[in-house]
Amino acid sequence: MKDVLINMMVTMMPLMQPLMWAAIIAAALGVLFAVARYAFKAKACPMVKWSSRVVFAIAIFFLASQLMGELLSMPPTFNLGDANNFEFILVSFWKVGAALLAAGLIIHYSCKLQPRKTAS
Repeated sequence: MKDVLINMMVTMMPLMQPLMWAAIIAAALGVLFAVARYAFKAKACPMVKWSSRVVFAIAIFFLASQLMGELLSMPPTFNLGDANNFEFILVSFWKVGAALLAAGLIIHYSCKLQPRKTAS
C-alpha cells in the first residue's frame, strides 16, 4: 500500500505547480471582483464566493498532500528556482496551503462586509 501511495505522489508532483498557479489566479480574480464590488457597487458576490471556494478547495488539497507526504516520510516541496542553473528555492506544500487558506478567508469575508452607503 505504501508503494502505491508513493507512486501516486511521484506521478502527481509535476501537476502540483500548475495547480498552485491556478489557485493564485483564482485568488487574484476574487480580489478583483471584491474590489469591483466596492469601487463600482457591482453585484459580484457570486463570483467572489466562487473564487474563494476554489481557493479553499485547492488550499485544503495542498494541506492534505503535505500531511500524506509526512506520513510517507517524503515531505513534498515546490522548487521555485531554476533547476538548470542549480537554483533551488524549496517551498513546502503546507506553506502554500496556508497562504491560500488565508487568501481564501480574506476573499470570502470581503463579500460579507457591507459597502458604505453614500449620502443621497
